[in-house]
Amino acid sequence: MPEITSYINDIKIRNPLMTAAGPNVLNAELMIDAYKKGAGCIVTKTFSLKPAEDRRPTIKKTVSKGLLNAETWSEFTIEKNIEEILKVKRENIPIIVSIGYKPEELIKLGRIVEKEIEPLGIEFSTHYIKGGFEELLECAKSLRNSVSLPIFFKVSPSITELEFLGKEVSKYVDGFVAINSFGPALDFDPENPENILGSENGYGWLSGTPILPIALRIVDTLTNIQNKPVIGVGGISSGIDVVKFIMVGASAVQVCSEAIRKGHSIYGKMIDEIIEFMERKGFESIVELKGYFKKVLKERKIFSNKARAFVIEERCDGCKACIYHCFRNAIILNEKAFILKERCIGCGYCIDFCRKNAIVLKEE
Repeated sequence: MPEITSYINDIKIRNPLMTAAGPNVLNAELMIDAYKKGAGCIVTKTFSLKPAEDRRPTIKKTVSKGLLNAETWSEFTIEKNIEEILKVKRENIPIIVSIGYKPEELIKLGRIVEKEIEPLGIEFSTHYIKGGFEELLECAKSLRNSVSLPIFFKVSPSITELEFLGKEVSKYVDGFVAINSFGPALDFDPENPENILGSENGYGWLSGTPILPIALRIVDTLTNIQNKPVIGVGGISSGIDVVKFIMVGASAVQVCSEAIRKGHSIYGKMIDEIIEFMERKGFESIVELKGYFKKVLKERKIFSNKARAFVIEERCDGCKACIYHCFRNAIILNEKAFILKERCIGCGYCIDFCRKNAIVLKEE
């Protein structure tokens, strides 16, 4: 069986799956349940100096298995959060505490968390910080100067100048968590347009599968420009999604939305899928899998704009999937799929739907 133990600097966890800060880890009962059902490490729901007072409803489903949420942070007091987290820690469950948001809040909360809880690390969110680079950098500096614990900067997908910020912030943090939910965003049912989130204007933050490609790109960028570990989060709904994040360089991943949609049993299911993939592909460890995409990227063949699709006839079973998905009507069936070269533009879209790997690009 492949070795799935994962490392984030000196933090060792039994597998690369962590909970993400969210409502499914609100209290001790939920956090312990997530760990028992497969998560390798618990990240708490984010809390701040004052309890949140979110107007209901706070979570709605949206397109493509996504979620919109209008939650801010924990509605528990600091004391209640500490009480719940200590219950989890007494079970010898590895735990990282998430706090937010402004520098002055991070200073106070960081010191409290280090003294009262002593978790493996502190994740800090800057989700509601207004301003630019200097304000975000000040958050990292403030927390770094207040605690000796490892600290992890949670990255917003809306951050501009990501490369510059990543390099500067990496001087003060022990790692990154990428990404937070995207937004604000809006969706509703036109049959019942009044059934929206309780926030002003019904706006919320988008998470789940729609943001996965954005999260992958940001994790890939961060692992390219600096040497601190990156924990991937955003849009993960399967073990294969976890594999993608590790392949672009993530040291571990966090999952929230899919656990809200389907329950904590998804953590164990994803681990099984990761192991199945690694066995099938011959990867012996998470360390070996980590960053594999970057190697493939360097070795891949680059095609010019003259390239066109080509069918390997001995592989084709005539299923017609490529025909249905060709918007140029450039594929016909003559027992086997056949490419009409005068219509094909070499976009490669048909390749994604061929179960037999029977379509390739070739230079003309």
